[in-house]
Amino acid sequence: MSGTICAISTNASKASGINIIRMSGENSKEIIDRIFESKKIINKEMIPNMMYLGLINGGTFFEKALCVYFKAPYSYTGEDLVEIHCHGGIGVTQAILRILVDNGARIADPGEFSKRAFLNSKITLSEADGIFDMINAETEGQVRNAYKLMSGELTKGIYEGEKELEIACSMLEAKLDYPEEVEEDVFDLAKEKISIAKANAEAVLSKSKRAKTLNKGIDIAIVGIPNAGKSSLLNALLNEDRAIVSNIEGTTRDIIKESIEIEGLRINFLDTAGIRENEEVGEIEKLGIERSEQAIKKANICIFVQDSTKPNTPEEKRIEDLLKDSTVIKVVNKTDISKYPKEGILVSAKTGEGIDKLIEKIMDLSDQKEIFTEGVITSERHIFALNECIKYLDSALVNIDSLPAECTLADIKLGLKELGKITGHDATEEIINEVFSRFCVGK
Repeated sequence: MSGTICAISTNASKASGINIIRMSGENSKEIIDRIFESKKIINKEMIPNMMYLGLINGGTFFEKALCVYFKAPYSYTGEDLVEIHCHGGIGVTQAILRILVDNGARIADPGEFSKRAFLNSKITLSEADGIFDMINAETEGQVRNAYKLMSGELTKGIYEGEKELEIACSMLEAKLDYPEEVEEDVFDLAKEKISIAKANAEAVLSKSKRAKTLNKGIDIAIVGIPNAGKSSLLNALLNEDRAIVSNIEGTTRDIIKESIEIEGLRINFLDTAGIRENEEVGEIEKLGIERSEQAIKKANICIFVQDSTKPNTPEEKRIEDLLKDSTVIKVVNKTDISKYPKEGILVSAKTGEGIDKLIEKIMDLSDQKEIFTEGVITSERHIFALNECIKYLDSALVNIDSLPAECTLADIKLGLKELGKITGHDATEEIINEVFSRFCVGK
């Protein structure tokens, strides 16, 4: 990639406290020397990595700004790179960008800064995926996971697997080129290397099982008979009045979905219509009950709210039958005015008693510890490549003792190629362009 590029790296659509403009390429230093003046800079000799306060001279306007110069190769892109920190007005930011273009830079393509960083070996392709995830993270859990990918922790096994397969390839190639000089046990050694790489790929792939939980959160259906206090419990969990609470049975007619973040994980609560059967149930309430039953089937966890002011009812028995295949947390509500002892976590949605214990139970069932400890592979590209790699390595292990070494070597190379699509060591231009085209212009 050639030329000097520039872009606004912060939000350019509305005014903010500050904006940051980036410029990267061989002419970055020359361009900034033309338009930026500071009493601390002598003879245009900016000290790399030092931030200067000075004046942007736009010819028709002036702007007091901060500027820092990163000298190649010690920059994000590996090229000479300049950052301008200016006031966050849209007009002044666009004016500075125009001055940079007038002086020889061009507007960067989406993700071009990061693409240059990759092409200059400053980041790997999987680290670029982590940067993208970090930018788009909406919860603390997603931030933690993005950092694991960005730092290489999540894909460490892939890089180690690459090395093992490269050694296996060299062993078999040596056997083919010098059959009499290489010992026969080379096949056993190659098999060992292939097995290690396959185990590594499977271990990394296993971390994709919780991708939906990390990205979409956990769906928790709150179910029970009418007036058990489901909506009150939702409000208590959210710590706000989101659902209408009434003593009239059948108030909730549809699914109310509200999400909160608890300990870095998105939790989606689904307040459902009370489940009952009698002649007074109208058509609209029947539809609500049907949707409640559908929500039970789709939810990751169901909170079964029981009313401690009423004895057990046939409706509650029916709900228990509906929940037989679900992960269930039994909650006994209205403990501040309790009359009938029931089994479950004792709470009072009205006073807040027991809500902390309920949240603790939810987190215990959420796989949160495993997600944050082990990390999660979320990229479909990574998952597909790992599955393909494992398929080729399986073939190599099955056939290494019965087919010619050339066949095993071909399978190993195909497996290695799949891992290279993740690390970038064997990624096609199409894959590289697809990865970086998702980025915003200033990244």
